[in-house]
Order: sequence, then structure tokens, then C-alpha cells
Amino acid sequence: MKPTQKPFNIKLSLFILAMSIIVMIFWINRIMINQLRNEARSQAEILAKSYSDAINSSNQEDIRFVMDILLPSMNFPIIITSKDEISAGLNLGITANEGSPEFNSQAWAMVKKMDQTFPPLNLVWDDVKWGEIHYSDPLVVTRLRWMPYLEVGFGIVFILITLWGMQLIRRSEKNLIYAGMARETAHQLGTPVSSLMGWVKLLREEKEDKGTLLNSMDQDILRLSEISERFSKIGSKPKLKKIVVVELISEMSAYMKKRLPNHSGVEINFSGDSNITIQGDWVLLRWAVENLMKNAVDAMDTKSGVISIKLSKTEAGIQLDVSDSGKGIPRGDWKNIFRPGHSSKPRGWGLGLSLTQRIIEEIHGGAIKVLKSKPGETVFRLHFSL
Repeated sequence: MKPTQKPFNIKLSLFILAMSIIVMIFWINRIMINQLRNEARSQAEILAKSYSDAINSSNQEDIRFVMDILLPSMNFPIIITSKDEISAGLNLGITANEGSPEFNSQAWAMVKKMDQTFPPLNLVWDDVKWGEIHYSDPLVVTRLRWMPYLEVGFGIVFILITLWGMQLIRRSEKNLIYAGMARETAHQLGTPVSSLMGWVKLLREEKEDKGTLLNSMDQDILRLSEISERFSKIGSKPKLKKIVVVELISEMSAYMKKRLPNHSGVEINFSGDSNITIQGDWVLLRWAVENLMKNAVDAMDTKSGVISIKLSKTEAGIQLDVSDSGKGIPRGDWKNIFRPGHSSKPRGWGLGLSLTQRIIEEIHGGAIKVLKSKPGETVFRLHFSL
């Protein structure tokens, strides 16, 4: 799949999901309206039959029951007509006095609208039609008709506000990443560049052996080349090759031991199967392990401590645990430490672990997490699929 296809497929899937939800809202709303309409029609039919039976029986009690009890119990607009007259009305919402010309005019206008939606029900006396019952939707149906539009409208407003908020968060994170990358680049380049400036000065003064100086300069140039390669690969999809993990750890451990003059008491221990291999990029994985080991050193308040690296292979995949005897990480920060810009160091810019997470998860398809942390023991677990 091409890189541009994935965002397109996500957008298409979200669009289909949104349309499905909208269709479902209107469909459920339609079912509820139909049920209420069927109930209203059933009640109107009962009223028509009861009214007709009461008139045919000429029983005053039956007529009184229909007019005083059954008719007022209806919760939807009803108009009873007899020939060209309005005999009764209920729930009409007409403010004019009943029987007045204004009332009759508004009532007949309502009759026409009612008959467009529901056919009128006949009132029969001695098998002769003498009147009709006209009715319309209950008030709740009128309100329900607007509910899908309101729900969809509020949903769209909510989504727009959410997208706007996410855009602000993304922009803020990008600014943090850009600033962090600039500082990280300056930090990475600072040491070898400063060393080269010193070597050049010594060459000009001819105070040191030229061969020794050139060898030192070669090492710093190789370091600059490695830094350049790191930053070029972090923004692309490098080709993964088979890597013997123990060789990478050994190289990284030797590199770190040379650069810990102020932490000479720090021990770096390794245990695990020396034959385990993974598909990866040597430069980027070395950078990820270096970031973890540097964080481990920074977490040690004293100039001594232990960094332990354990490599194991399970049915689920390959696990690499990096632990230290530092001060630990608060439980609430276990996920925040991978967020760009988050740092517990006063002068830190919080990019090392976020870059490490990108290297492990996005480039190598693995996973990284804080397995456990407390004063004296913090364990980061890196997992790679077989």
C-alpha cells in the first residue's frame, strides 16, 4: 500500500462511518414516529367506534363517557365535524373562543391539514354517516421530526470544535518537536564540533603528535557522519536488515563507558541469548538504546549505579529490558515521558524518549513501555515481533 493511500482510506472509512450513523439516527427516528402515529390512529379509531356506538344506543351515560372521559384522554389534536359544523375540538392550540368565527376559520384550516396526513374516520348513526373525526400527529412527533437534524447539527458542531482543538494540540506538538529537534541537533553536533576545533588548534600549535590528533579527528568526523545519518533516517522508512542484538548492545555499552567520566562507578551489565537477531536498522536502534541508557544515567543521583540489559525470546516475540537503579518515574508520568516536550530535567527538552518511541514503534513495528518503576529500580521493555 502506498503511503498516501493510508490517510485516504482512513478518511473514507470515517466518512462511511459518519454517514452510517446519520442514516441510523434518521431510521430510528422514523420508526419511533411511525409507532406514535399508529398509536394515535388506534386511539382515534377507538374514539370513533365508541362515539358511534354511544350515539346509536342513545344512552346518555355512554355519550357522557365519550365526551367527558374518553375524548379528553387523547393527547393529540382532534376535531369532530358534523356536515359543515365544528362539533368539538381538543388539543388544537387555538386561542380564539370556541364557536367564534375566528375559531371556526382556524379549525377548518387545521382540518384540511389533518386530512392531508391522516384520512378522517367516519361517525355513523343507523348506518348513515353523520360526521367525521379529524386528527393529526401528537405534539411529541412534531418535536421528534426535528431531533435528527438537531442531533446531527450538534454532532457536526462538536466534531468541528474537536478538530479545531486537535489542530491546536497538533500545532503545539509540532512546535515542540521542531524546537526539540533543533536543540537535539545542536546537542548532538556540539561535542564532535568542539573536539574538532580543539584538534585543529593543537595541530596549528604542533603541541601534540600529528598521528594521534588525526586519529582523534577521524573519530569525531565519523561521529558527525553518524549523527547526520540518524537524522536522515528518522524522517524516512529505512530498509531493515538482520541485526545480532548482542553485538549492538556490546557496541553501545563500550561507547557509553568511554563517555561516563563523571559516573565511573556506573556498571553496565548484559544477560541473554547471544544468538537472537531482529530485523532492524542498526543506526536507529543504536540511537534508541543510547537514549535509554543516557536517561538511566541521568536518573542516578549518585555517581554510581547499575544499568542492566536483559535480552530474551518468547512465543510472543523478542523482549529487551533496560533497567537502572535510579530514582524512578512517578506512576502518572509513565505515558507522559514519551510525549514530545515532557522532561523531568530542568534543562531538558523532552525529545529523547519520543524519538525512541518513534524508532521502536513506527519504524520497527515494535512497542516500548515502562514495565515498572520505583526508587532503585526502573525497567523499560522493548518488544519486537518475530
